[in-house]
Amino acid sequence: MKKCFMLLPLLALAAPVAAQHVEIAGRAGLGLFRFGGRDAASNSFVLYQGNGAGGEGYVNDPYGSRVGMGLALGGRVQRVGSRNGLLTFDLGYEWLRSRTNVNRLLYSPSMYSSFIGTYSADGSAALQSKNLTAFLGLGHRIKGSLVEVDILAGPELAYIYGLREKGSGTYNGSEPWATNFSRSDEYRLDGRLRADITVWYHQLGANASYSYGLLNYQSGLKGANSEVYARILRLGLVYRLK
Repeated sequence: MKKCFMLLPLLALAAPVAAQHVEIAGRAGLGLFRFGGRDAASNSFVLYQGNGAGGEGYVNDPYGSRVGMGLALGGRVQRVGSRNGLLTFDLGYEWLRSRTNVNRLLYSPSMYSSFIGTYSADGSAALQSKNLTAFLGLGHRIKGSLVEVDILAGPELAYIYGLREKGSGTYNGSEPWATNFSRSDEYRLDGRLRADITVWYHQLGANASYSYGLLNYQSGLKGANSEVYARILRLGLVYRLK
């Protein structure tokens, strides 16, 4: 009997540890991407030099404030504490697109020429971005009778690569224009703040998260003080493996 009483404190200490567990989950869904900041553009113009719209052109301000649709994938490891506290590490891959409308086309024979032809234009351009993300979240799980709700917040670090501008439309009535311009060597790391919520029904969940980027994508622009920052909303499904 004495030995049984001696075991009671050990069992009391072990109970919270036993209540803790680790979960592994995978997620997939849409990535809705746009740029924020005072210089994010809803409209811009496309510029060509040399061979007219048959040559290589680019959009003057491709950092569009209009939402584009992309893909967001990821996996996470999550520790659930004895009091439903959460510690989460999430790794993700994203292929994202922001959009801007094009309403003018400017043409110059060369960079040294004073002649600039201006034409009315229509169409749009997308700035495509590939991201590898790492998110460290702290939060809490709310348990209901039918569902569980995980609420998380924390820092996110994104490695940005494969930046490419692609656009198309018409100018001067019905003449086509198109751009396919690489901007992949301009930016690398973006520190972000992220909020994340998942509603679970057994093993399946619906997930939404929002990332607020802190990197100014135009910080290196000479002769200007422009500010544009990434804004990302993810909507998708998540499956809990264990």
